[in-house]
Amino acid sequence: MEKMPNSVCWNITSRCNDKCQFCYREKNSKELSFMEQKKVIDRIAASGIQKLTFAGGEPLLISGLEELVLYAKRKGLIVSMTSNCILMTPERLQFYFENLDWLTLSLDGADAGVQTKMTRNSGHADRMINILREASRKADRKCRIKINTVVSQINKENIEEIADIVMKYPVARWKLFQFTPIRGNAKETKEKFEISENDFMEIAECMRAKLEGGKTIFSISDSNNIENAYFVIFPNGDIRISSDGEDHFLGNVLSRNIQEIWATGGYRKELHEMRTGFILENKEMAG
Repeated sequence: MEKMPNSVCWNITSRCNDKCQFCYREKNSKELSFMEQKKVIDRIAASGIQKLTFAGGEPLLISGLEELVLYAKRKGLIVSMTSNCILMTPERLQFYFENLDWLTLSLDGADAGVQTKMTRNSGHADRMINILREASRKADRKCRIKINTVVSQINKENIEEIADIVMKYPVARWKLFQFTPIRGNAKETKEKFEISENDFMEIAECMRAKLEGGKTIFSISDSNNIENAYFVIFPNGDIRISSDGEDHFLGNVLSRNIQEIWATGGYRKELHEMRTGFILENKEMAG
């Protein structure tokens, strides 16, 4: 059997409780029932995929998410979640620290001013910092912390301030994303946020140099390598590939074999391997 992707991103809901104008979530995909969601996890685990990321939308809006996380862990998967943490109570945070392998936080500015310009809610930066502080206090936690940063024309002068936060707190991974207008709000706000490839790469190289020799794994996703390299499941179970700025339907995870979709879908498999290979090389860190 052909080697499967190391990881899959499951946008489990298209609902969100924030209104980021740069977001490229799909807005109108119907959610699966709880039992169907468990079947998706069954199929992912049976396919040979190593890591599952719950994303969205905002995954904390999903009823029963904690049970799905535990179910995925019982199936032997490395489990990650990407969240804006608006609904993250202290009790829920403790649960995720104990049961996730990775918690990914979005941070596009080091203070409320930059985050507001990026159109996140005004309390976002403080919320992320508070979670990082709590992570510092939980030295025995199993869960690793990752930060995702969308780099745009608006915040390009402020990325180094985020690097200072990354270096101060226990951040295992930091990933920079070039703003990319694939779908949703991002297509409508392209002129506001778009940043050139040259500007993005210059920032990325500066941040790589700043973090060199430190504890944090640094990576990037530019507008070129986001296409055909991410294995993504949408809320209704559809698997689509992003190519030439558009999503192309390949099949539904509940009705078509995942291995077949990966084998015939036109993915840039070497790029996916390069982007996610650390999962196998550093499995102790990844899970």
